[in-house]
Amino acid sequence: MAEEDESQTSNDDQASYVFVPYYNDRDKRSHPKKRRKVLHAAKTVEEHPACFVPLLNGKEEPRYISARRHGYESAWTALENNLNEVLEEVNRQTVDDVVRYLTRTDRQESTDQISTGLIVNGTSAGASTSVITLVAQSLESNQRILIVPVAANQCANLKMTLKAIIQKVTNQVIALDDDNLPDSRRGVRLLHYDLQIVHDHVLKHSIARVVLWFHHSEGLDGNVLADVVEVLTSWHGRIPFALIFEIGTSIDLFQDKLPRATIRRLQGTSFETKDAAETLEMIFRTVTAPEESRSLYIGAGLLNMFLDRQIEHVQSVQAFMKSLKYAFMTHFFVNALSWIVHNSPATPNLQTEHYEAIRNLPSFRRLVEELMNEKQFAKAKGLLDTDHVLKETTRQLFKDGTKSMKHLAEAMEILNIIHCSTPNKAHIPWSKLYLKGITGDLADSTILRETLFSVRKLPSDIMIEILKKASTFAILELDGVKTDLHELIRDTTDEGAPLRSEYDVHHETLRTTVVAQKVQLSKHKATLSKQDANYSKIVDRIDTALKEFFEKYLINPKTLPLHEIFLFDLKSPIREVFAPMPRQAVERALSVPHDYLDCDCCDGSANGLSPSQPPTAILYQLYLESGAIINISDLWSAFNAILGPDDSDIDEGRDQETLALFYRGLAELKFLGMIKNSRKKTDHLTKNLWKGL
Repeated sequence: MAEEDESQTSNDDQASYVFVPYYNDRDKRSHPKKRRKVLHAAKTVEEHPACFVPLLNGKEEPRYISARRHGYESAWTALENNLNEVLEEVNRQTVDDVVRYLTRTDRQESTDQISTGLIVNGTSAGASTSVITLVAQSLESNQRILIVPVAANQCANLKMTLKAIIQKVTNQVIALDDDNLPDSRRGVRLLHYDLQIVHDHVLKHSIARVVLWFHHSEGLDGNVLADVVEVLTSWHGRIPFALIFEIGTSIDLFQDKLPRATIRRLQGTSFETKDAAETLEMIFRTVTAPEESRSLYIGAGLLNMFLDRQIEHVQSVQAFMKSLKYAFMTHFFVNALSWIVHNSPATPNLQTEHYEAIRNLPSFRRLVEELMNEKQFAKAKGLLDTDHVLKETTRQLFKDGTKSMKHLAEAMEILNIIHCSTPNKAHIPWSKLYLKGITGDLADSTILRETLFSVRKLPSDIMIEILKKASTFAILELDGVKTDLHELIRDTTDEGAPLRSEYDVHHETLRTTVVAQKVQLSKHKATLSKQDANYSKIVDRIDTALKEFFEKYLINPKTLPLHEIFLFDLKSPIREVFAPMPRQAVERALSVPHDYLDCDCCDGSANGLSPSQPPTAILYQLYLESGAIINISDLWSAFNAILGPDDSDIDEGRDQETLALFYRGLAELKFLGMIKNSRKKTDHLTKNLWKGL
């Protein structure tokens, strides 16, 4: 009997093992109790700060966690409202045209043709998403017009398309295996793709028009769409259908996929949306516009990455807004000092960890070094030793930093006004100008030098218009110059011709001289009138004032103390989310597990192989050293030599454990798609992937 029990408990001859979790007697007897579901009220932000974890090594107090959460909501909500207003304004013309087209009653309806609107998005991917939303909002008060959005994935065949239309019109869920629907009016059962259901619904609710809005028309099959149009045409006299197609390419390409008979059944009208590049520029200007209430700015590296992704991948404006939202959230989520953006840093009873975090900022260290170089030892000592002095200094530095960022944006706006007002100048997008300015490269750029050089040659009529536009910014003090220029223009005898400075090409003459049979060309300035001479003096004053202004305010934001609080420019978290590289991460984890495990046992081993490494990582490194065909026996020998027992310590249990780890590692590599069984040799594996390819 004992031998039988021993044979039952022995697992040496088993090919596989079943994991049985350990339970004590109490766990075996007891069963989990059923718990009644209780709906709890949603907790407020003060009770649960919505996944904002405590920072400062877990010592951050709950009030500062909530302050970071509130700061994120306030900053993003204000910007999001502005962006939505811009999008609404951009698509307003298209929305008004579509609404007017759908609500017009004086149009002669054809009995054999369906009214069809074609919204040509072009490169404005995703623009029609906001268009349909705005159209639905505009027609919300008109209960007699029903908009039915139809996605391309719902139009696999005629039956599925009609079923999706009926389901959205009647707002009732239709099961896939249910071919019949009850008709309460007549007591009969109708097929779930029978448009008689829509007809009864239209009569019951007095609907004047059923608008079928097809998203992404390029994804629709031409034959299926032709069948749908044919069925809808047969019901057009009883159901007032209208079709809206979103076209991302062109009307000609959309027309080529339809039969001529189908095209004759459509009465088309085209609507065009604004260009994607122009819309993106308007969104970018809204994000970077100087505002008094703005306290958080996005850095040049991050904005440049967003713009590059928009151009390379042809993404929608909504994707750009989502990237901005994630950047705002990341700043407030990972920065323990971000609550200062929308709260006064002079709040009493700051944590000791906050002061230490401020003192560890790179910009703060540079500030202390500058104070030491300027022999201001007492001030530097107060910042390092006294928390009260640091708090007051932080409040002032944050205020000065945000003010400098606002002045920087205003200086770029003034430069853009001058450049756009100068004739014969190539247009520079605002995004390019802003990115140059926020990196500090605009102060010594060719754009600034050429613009200032062109200002000296401008006539008085263009100069006075530039001064009027620039005078809206209080930071630029040119009121006295503008007054003098107005008086000079008023006293000018020749009212038709504008005044010109001595730098203008009209006051330069080219003289030709022949000396010793050689032709020499020389430039000479013509004699200036009194008014032109006075205007030249005013131009010199404007030129000097602009040079001093741009030299003062076109700065590099990263030179400002404590810029880490109000300027976010970390690309790594954004890149990992919006441009992930899972294969590279897996290969790195298997090649260098120490980077992820952070253990000393896996680092510095010979050839990167060590028994302390995970078995799959060992197999992967052996896999990299092998050829296209891998012998399983050779791979097992190499694996056992690293992870198996020594020759002096032979243990069958240890050997079986190593074999189990070997098979598990092979299964994981096969799951990752790196290996597969060879068809030519049963005891070999085929290599599917090579590192870096």
